[in-house]
Amino acid sequence: MIYKSLFRQQKLPENLSIPQFVFRHLDGSKSEVPVLHPSPYRSRAQDKPLTLLDVRDGAYAIASSLLSSDYPGGPWKKGEVVLILAENQHDYLMVCLGIMLAGGIPALLNPQFTGEELVTMMMKVQMRAVFATNSTYQAAEDALKSYEKDAEKVQLYVFEEDHPRSLHRLLKDPKMGNTFDDSQIPCKPMEDIGVYCFSSGTSGLPKVVGLSHYNVVSNVIQTVATLGGRMNKPRFDDADWYNQPLLPPQNGHEEFHISILPQFHCYGLLMAIAALHTATPCVVFARFNVERFFETVQKYHITFMFVVPPMLMAIATSPLADKYDLSSIKSFASGAASLSDELCELVYDKKKIPVTNGYGMTEMSPLIALQTPQDLKRNRHNVGRLVPNTEVRIVDIESGEDVEPGKSGELLLRGPQMMLGYIANDKANREAFTPNAHDLHRFFKSGDVGSIDEEGFITVHERIKDIIKYNGYQVSACELEDIVRSSRMVQEVAVVGKLQKDNISKNELPWAFVTLNQQSDDKSEEQRTEALLKSVNDRVPPYKKLRGVTWVDQLPKKYVG
Repeated sequence: MIYKSLFRQQKLPENLSIPQFVFRHLDGSKSEVPVLHPSPYRSRAQDKPLTLLDVRDGAYAIASSLLSSDYPGGPWKKGEVVLILAENQHDYLMVCLGIMLAGGIPALLNPQFTGEELVTMMMKVQMRAVFATNSTYQAAEDALKSYEKDAEKVQLYVFEEDHPRSLHRLLKDPKMGNTFDDSQIPCKPMEDIGVYCFSSGTSGLPKVVGLSHYNVVSNVIQTVATLGGRMNKPRFDDADWYNQPLLPPQNGHEEFHISILPQFHCYGLLMAIAALHTATPCVVFARFNVERFFETVQKYHITFMFVVPPMLMAIATSPLADKYDLSSIKSFASGAASLSDELCELVYDKKKIPVTNGYGMTEMSPLIALQTPQDLKRNRHNVGRLVPNTEVRIVDIESGEDVEPGKSGELLLRGPQMMLGYIANDKANREAFTPNAHDLHRFFKSGDVGSIDEEGFITVHERIKDIIKYNGYQVSACELEDIVRSSRMVQEVAVVGKLQKDNISKNELPWAFVTLNQQSDDKSEEQRTEALLKSVNDRVPPYKKLRGVTWVDQLPKKYVG
């Protein structure tokens, strides 16, 4: 059975590249209002806020420079790959758009990658140039020395203006951008890859995800429609995209955001493009710091922020919050990691700020479902409804057959935002999609266990890989994490299946790795363990009981939390 989004079907543009969409209709007053503000805690020579016109002119100049540069490897060609190895910058998106305008593909890589891992990623994408920052330049240069594909032909640029290899060398002629013609590099938005993102994966090296221009533009429109009043009114609405009876109207409130999601991550990229489409001003942070967050909220009267759960925990529990006026914040939207009801309640109890949830993954550009603030009044124990034009099947994990309505199973997803595929990885593509002769009809296998109710709300229960097999029973790691997290002793928790010592039976013991809440009672580790095991195991059947606890200083995290 195929469940369709309950929102009105959108007629999405099939003829616009990502830059063409972003720079469309730049003839109004919103085009001259600063939208990308640099972090007040970073110093760069050119740190003035950028308007939409500034972003366009800079992107045009970068595209013109790439097309006209004399490269050792020969003339620039459509489809060239440019690796971006950078933490958030207020001109990061400008560089991405410039590469796209030149017919290139920006490959957005985690700036924490170094050494062999970075070289491996370079080999996967076969790039023509690298854009780095002062902090990642050395890692990029070292990796290029080990790069086996004509490293001398790879150009290396740096965002900061004071570096000898500054990207501002590409902007030698300020008039260059004014003469750029975006029709000189023809684009087929439904077929041409617009950006390479890297799936976060649970093990091994990330896969290279190819997202078309159409994928990303579609998901921006789907997202802005669902966000309602949490962004400014869209600058244009070419096909009545935002007339959604089930959603709040696009009121055009004066929003001001903090952009802190990593721009190399699909989630951060999508929201950055959505901010330009709606002319929603943002202060761009490279990393989250709770005190700087409070200061910025008070200074700019921040109204909304996309976050990940560890940020919410810091905001809710920091004693510094009382020093600042946070009353301008109307809500948070969380994504990229599992969000517990207890954390949402804690944020609301402490700060009176509602938190909405969402569901997405890189392979879906990434947004799949999103809650609205109004949804919280009904039932907050879900990730919202499918965004427009999105479909889901729910199948039995073992048999692959459709389950009965209301039952849980693996979520199979389909929509205009579904990736073209993994790059140079036929095996992964065969495993990721349902077999179908036509690419548009296939479904992506999410690897998530979920269900859908009669009102169209999706609940994600766990990852298939997070199911612990104990004595033949299936134990949900997510369920146990929620119970452990309810203890006052616990700051963060990860529950895993720990193989028994014999390693023959492959039996997995549910085991919790926990960081201590510093405000908890002063007990010994043995006392804490005994108390935590009792509080959890009293609430679950025997086969779900935790078999042990390990206290750690911190849990390893992906860059997005």
